[in-house]
Amino acid sequence: MIYTKKNLKISTWNINGYISKGFNKFEDDIFVDNLLQQDIFCLQETHCDLDNCLELPNFQRPVHLIRPRTKPSGKRHGGLSVYILNTIRPGVKFLEHATNDFIWLKLDRTFFGFQEDLYICFVYNPPENSSYYRKLNYNILEMIENDIVKYSQSGKIMIAGDLNARTACEIDHIQMDSDKHIPLFDNYKCDSSLIQRKSKDSSINTRGRQLLSLCISSSLRILNGRTMGDLMGAHTCFQPLGSSVVDYFLASEELLPNFTYFHTHNFLPDFSDHCQISCMLKCNTKIYERNLNLALMPDKYIWDDNSVSAFQMKSKILLDSIKIKFMTKIQLIMPQKI
Repeated sequence: MIYTKKNLKISTWNINGYISKGFNKFEDDIFVDNLLQQDIFCLQETHCDLDNCLELPNFQRPVHLIRPRTKPSGKRHGGLSVYILNTIRPGVKFLEHATNDFIWLKLDRTFFGFQEDLYICFVYNPPENSSYYRKLNYNILEMIENDIVKYSQSGKIMIAGDLNARTACEIDHIQMDSDKHIPLFDNYKCDSSLIQRKSKDSSINTRGRQLLSLCISSSLRILNGRTMGDLMGAHTCFQPLGSSVVDYFLASEELLPNFTYFHTHNFLPDFSDHCQISCMLKCNTKIYERNLNLALMPDKYIWDDNSVSAFQMKSKILLDSIKIKFMTKIQLIMPQKI
């Protein structure tokens, strides 16, 4: 079977460990079903070994970045796992990485119908006060910026993950940028006038200022708070001391019109204190699929003591799916002006 794929669903989620109070999230049908809706996704803070990573039948050959065990507890912390849907795997290449804190993917322009290659960086930037971060002899954002300089010469850039950066509503580009009054380099590109980004998080920290500086220097723009589906900048992290926006998607400014939506999913406290975030990017690729497996509805549903909470969680995920489909339809009818 051959069909044309017009959109890529890309997601990232800090799951705060695959085990929580003896509960294995990887064995939960609702957790897994939520991931199966994506084409490319990254799980952060997996806390797992290679022998207990999540396995999915339609996402073969995932890549896992695993930190060494901490001493003296012997526990795992951090960890990234990146999954690519089998049907698009031939168009994706994992690039060499210098640390286990981030990883780059290259999406081939010919395979996906892009004008240029797309380089996606999935990252988990630990909190500044964590013992792991204090021992690092490098700055993660600076390393990513160096890679951006290299990869931006041959394609566009996306950054996604938990950056532990709070940026409030601060500007991520040069306002009223112009080359009319002072001499500039011939290849200098002026920043476009963009709609004001919004955020329900009014705080900004040092990491946030570093991220905003990276956006300005690298012509990256934050999707949170300015893209259809999240025009108010919803909170992405919920903790006892308060809520915040620390999980982001960033993209090259020229890519913004190609995003159908950006979505902060419903908060599912049984799975994580972070919300899953996702976006849909326009593409044009032909998919060759030998067997189309259609899931059949069960003849009946057997209710038990756990059915109430399972139903409530499934309803949240279903509402997310309905919202995404609605936003996609609205985008087709009324294209967003960037």
